[in-house]
Amino acid sequence: FGESDPVLPTWRLRERMKTTAVALCLCLNIGTDPPDVSRPEPCARRQCWLDPARSSRAKAREAIGLRLEEQYGRWQQRAKYRKALDPTVAEVRTLAAGMRRHARNERLLFHYNGHGVPRPTPNEGGELWAFDGNYTQYIPLPVAELRSWLGGPTVVVLDCSHAAATLPAWIRGKTGTGTSHPHQHQIQSPDKVQSRHAHETIVLCPTGPTELLPQNPAYPADIFTSCLTTPIPIALRWFVLQNPISMMGIDPEHVDSVPGKMNDRKTPLGELNWIFTAVTDSIAWNVLPGPLFQRLFRQDLLVASLFRNFLLAERVLQSLGCTPVSYPSLPPTANHPLWQAWDWAVETCLSALLAKDDLDTPDETMSVETQPHRTVNGIIKPDWMPRNAKGMGTGGGPNIHNTRPDGMMARAASLGNVTIPFFAEQLTAFEIWLEFAHRRLLVGASPAASPFATRSALSLTPGGHYPPHSSPKQLPVVLQVLLSQAHRVRALVLLRRFLDLGPRSVNLALSVGIFPYVLRLLKSDDYKHVLVCIWARILAFDPSTQADLLKDDFLPHFIAHLDWGLPPPPAPPRGRPGAPPPLPSFGPPPAQ
Repeated sequence: FGESDPVLPTWRLRERMKTTAVALCLCLNIGTDPPDVSRPEPCARRQCWLDPARSSRAKAREAIGLRLEEQYGRWQQRAKYRKALDPTVAEVRTLAAGMRRHARNERLLFHYNGHGVPRPTPNEGGELWAFDGNYTQYIPLPVAELRSWLGGPTVVVLDCSHAAATLPAWIRGKTGTGTSHPHQHQIQSPDKVQSRHAHETIVLCPTGPTELLPQNPAYPADIFTSCLTTPIPIALRWFVLQNPISMMGIDPEHVDSVPGKMNDRKTPLGELNWIFTAVTDSIAWNVLPGPLFQRLFRQDLLVASLFRNFLLAERVLQSLGCTPVSYPSLPPTANHPLWQAWDWAVETCLSALLAKDDLDTPDETMSVETQPHRTVNGIIKPDWMPRNAKGMGTGGGPNIHNTRPDGMMARAASLGNVTIPFFAEQLTAFEIWLEFAHRRLLVGASPAASPFATRSALSLTPGGHYPPHSSPKQLPVVLQVLLSQAHRVRALVLLRRFLDLGPRSVNLALSVGIFPYVLRLLKSDDYKHVLVCIWARILAFDPSTQADLLKDDFLPHFIAHLDWGLPPPPAPPRGRPGAPPPLPSFGPPPAQ
């Protein structure tokens, strides 16, 4: 490869984390608007895809809380969930302190919905709002106190207007002056703000310090929460509304009838979800510094899902006049070229389903807003839902648990011929990139000029960022393709060619997350020889991976590869079973 500077392995995560507790604080006050809110008619009303006007205030509030718990549960099933519905300050304190005791040193997620209370204010370093015991007054909830109750590490999701007005208080962890602009604090390194990892804080906001949430009735009122927890329904609705010409004949509400299961990649809905994951992962990989990408997209499964979906929220909310803000801050991604690949995949899928007349009306999909209902444990449920279904709320919207009538699921299974060429096209783009990379090596380009030589954990700029456009945009897509048998052989061959470029490319591939996948593939009887070539590069680059092979007893795989192509051993001689074969004679040859 000819690299002058040695490349050290920097791909292993120093520590992994998981979110073990989720605290949901919903200040809805259904039926009563706060004094600083003026709602047009019509306006967005649905919360968690449920229309609160379809039942009493108490039942609607409980159903929304249950649905939000389900939506988060799709991303993190094993966490402990607790919710406070229209709480007082004392109830918020009890919720936060109790969940921190449960989480201990692991990450805690705090979700705040402030649609029924006044907007947050920067006074005294930042204030949210709750209720008094009689629901007659709004009581300020200082961010500094809330942060001390939550402890750390914490993920904070603020679904309210003016959300970023409190961002300085969350970052500093103490009372601020309220005069600094939040974006000035966003670009600071978390290590400079909090030296101890136990006090790490991640904040996601849908609006800037002076921005209001959109009230477009085509979307839910909690559109930010919907982007974070149910990204595919929001993404499909947004695409249909943004492209009225190409999507002519498709009602935005009909996208809920895309057949399939979210976790079944062989169905249209599952393939769209798979493509969405690949696109958002690739965007993050291409715009973020390596250490920040590892921290946000590889350290914690729930945090990775939230930030992938946050990229969608930025794209959707910017089109509606809002500027989502996060800490740590992310570069602008709403106009990234890979979104065009996602749009093409969505248009291909919806157009194919429309041509087959497989996009039903809400009535035909058994939408719970238009079909008969029954009440189970005080919660309204559609008649087609199994009676043992737990935690399902009221209203329409997407079915996040894929519980659909048997006839619909049977039809979904028959739609495997709706093919989206996204992954094949991305692999072709990756192959073209490799062709140019190999040609540059053949003509003697220096390592510094090579397109792959600048994106490594040791080639950071003084600010800690990777130089732009220094690695193939499709590398995370290759990681996703390894999950599917349809393109796996081609992906492995291209991956082997990429690793042949040198140590920097090996470090890049390991940093994007291929290691557990190529390790798991060793258990398969297929792909043996290409895997040996891939592992040869990995072992040469990072000898510490030998311990992983020994731990999982994969050495016989490599020993068997040494026997490939050799003639079979001679058959044992006839005679007594188990008798050793006759020894060869080393004397002079017999006379002729």
